[in-house]
Amino acid sequence: MKAKTMLIGRAVVFLLLIQAVLMCQLLPDGIAASGKTFKAEQASRVISLTGFTRPRVAMTLVSEESAVCTRVYSDVGDTIGSSGKFAELDPTFIKLEIAQLQADLKRLRSDLTYYDKEAKRYIKLVKKNTAAQSELDLHIRNFESAEASLRSTQLKLNVDREHLRRYTLRGPEGWRVIKRYIEPGEWVNKGEKVAELGNFKTLLVPYALTIPELKKVRKANGSITLKLPDLNIEVPAGLERISPDFDPETRKVAVDFEISKGKFEFRGGLRTELDIKMPDPGGAVVVPKSALLKAYDDTFIVRPDGVRVKVLVLGDTDDGRVRVSSRAVKAGEEFLIKP
Repeated sequence: MKAKTMLIGRAVVFLLLIQAVLMCQLLPDGIAASGKTFKAEQASRVISLTGFTRPRVAMTLVSEESAVCTRVYSDVGDTIGSSGKFAELDPTFIKLEIAQLQADLKRLRSDLTYYDKEAKRYIKLVKKNTAAQSELDLHIRNFESAEASLRSTQLKLNVDREHLRRYTLRGPEGWRVIKRYIEPGEWVNKGEKVAELGNFKTLLVPYALTIPELKKVRKANGSITLKLPDLNIEVPAGLERISPDFDPETRKVAVDFEISKGKFEFRGGLRTELDIKMPDPGGAVVVPKSALLKAYDDTFIVRPDGVRVKVLVLGDTDDGRVRVSSRAVKAGEEFLIKP
């Protein structure tokens, strides 16, 4: 019985020695054979944000005069022509005032000529002592009064001509009509809104970005593209303006992107998508698939000194590598490519 026990003990010791030898041979040989290492790269994720196009500038066209609308040149969706005309108001009364002022000017010019001649004649008579100085003073006073009336009437005429010009309601050339509030035959009051116009030659797309997202976008300015998923196209965009303030509720900054080129109808309300590549917030890294070492249900990556680090596999990347996560793994650390 004793001999049998000793035999079993020797067998166990022998097996343990064989296992130890095999481990010492396989692990160092495997590490030496893989030799090559790689540096773990910080994983990233793509954040997709949605925004909608709007006109570069919008304005409200307001009537500066009160009159009946006689004609409207542009309807909703139309483009303002080179003349800039949007609508016409009835100018009958202002034209009558202008005609009256023109008649007054003609009369005052005649009076001014007469008083000028009379004043010059009385100057000669006073020098010859054949007329009283008071008569000369009266003619000079009449001349100066007529001259002042002439200037005042001319000023009123200029004002009325400016009013007449404003009876034609105008908008910027190339802008489009968003809303129209008046119809021919309708009375329009001074200060009343007649239309909403927009500059759709370029489009703006507002977004709300966090500070890290804004830094990423600023670095990429010049190569930013926006997707228009409803049209299945991509267009270049530029960073137009950044608000110096932020929204205290969302803690985001208002940013506007400008679209000035693209083979599509420039209009408001087009859905756009902005993709921003940001670092993974969980600290995940990217490694080659060959670096993964599986043991039972666990997955490891191996350091150059042979130390195995357990990782959680998160999924494949577009370039055929794998995203993994572990508190013991940081971006920039070296691991074996083929452990």
